[in-house]
Amino acid sequence: MWNRQQVKEQAKQIMKRNYWKMFLVTLIAGILCAEYVDLIQVVEDFIPDNVLPSMFSSILTILSGGFSIFIGDVIRVGEHNYFIKNHYGNPALNEIFQGFKGNYLNVVKIMLIMELKMMLWLLLLVVPGIIKAYEYSMIPYLLAENPNLSASEAFSLSKQMTTGQKADLFVLDLSFLGWIILGALCCGIGLLFVQPYPEATKAEVYLILKQKI
Repeated sequence: MWNRQQVKEQAKQIMKRNYWKMFLVTLIAGILCAEYVDLIQVVEDFIPDNVLPSMFSSILTILSGGFSIFIGDVIRVGEHNYFIKNHYGNPALNEIFQGFKGNYLNVVKIMLIMELKMMLWLLLLVVPGIIKAYEYSMIPYLLAENPNLSASEAFSLSKQMTTGQKADLFVLDLSFLGWIILGALCCGIGLLFVQPYPEATKAEVYLILKQKI
């Protein structure tokens, strides 16, 4: 139904017209989704145990988890929303915050359920966990376009879209490995400039797979 080379070429064409805005979106998403949580963890690790009370350490851990659930996951959905709309034109940067404007709590709930399910599958068995991760991979895109979906609808639609596609999605991720290594060689900074490429490509795949439902 879709060809890896074709979707990557389509992503490259989109990058030619709109790369720097795409770069800013992935940069903002990376900062808000990961670096804030990492900063809390760095503070916790940096302060000695005899200085940082265990209760305060627990509070930092709760803050980190709460930020990921109520902010980070919603930003990820907004990032997917931007890249979906980027297929059609030149969306505004604030599309990344779209998840806060719709059915916010529903987005939070479904993303949390998805992550808990993935974690449980990975704890049970690694390979089935990876398979389930690909089965759930369309959920953030579905929520980006329809934040009012129920959890059962989101999981069912993502399963329909990825049935028979998981191996191809896995190979697609592997195909970016060279770019990731190249970016990592540049003191890791190069990864920031590479990230729009896989994000744009996966949005193209989503738009194709959506035709199945």
